[in-house]
Amino acid sequence: MTEISETDRQAVKEFVQEVLGCTCPNEVFRNINLEKNPSNFADLSRGDLIAIGDKLLVYIVKASDGEVLAGMLPQLFNRGREKRDEGGFNRFRLVVSTSETQSTRETLTRQYESLEDLDERLHLHVIGVEQLLGLI
Repeated sequence: MTEISETDRQAVKEFVQEVLGCTCPNEVFRNINLEKNPSNFADLSRGDLIAIGDKLLVYIVKASDGEVLAGMLPQLFNRGREKRDEGGFNRFRLVVSTSETQSTRETLTRQYESLEDLDERLHLHVIGVEQLLGLI
């Protein structure tokens, strides 16, 4: 993982607080690291893994087909949980960015709600591509 610039740090903080609704205290955002296309997700998807302080892991994936990604949700969340627990993080948030927000949200939410081994520290967010503007 690579530490990000101050400009990117501010963009990540705003994104996490305003788009994802995270209420992490400001101290958490002092140390933010980025890993592009992390190896533990490589066979499932290409994305960016952001480690925020020692509290929050955010994995951002751009999806063109919600149906395909829905089939991978169990594996994505299992690997997210493993990475969260290995690193001692409090939460893992999977963020799916798409131009087809409504249909993808519906598809992924149905799949997410059917997953049996989720815990309260695993979250799904489906956002529009425009909400990623200015972020890393």
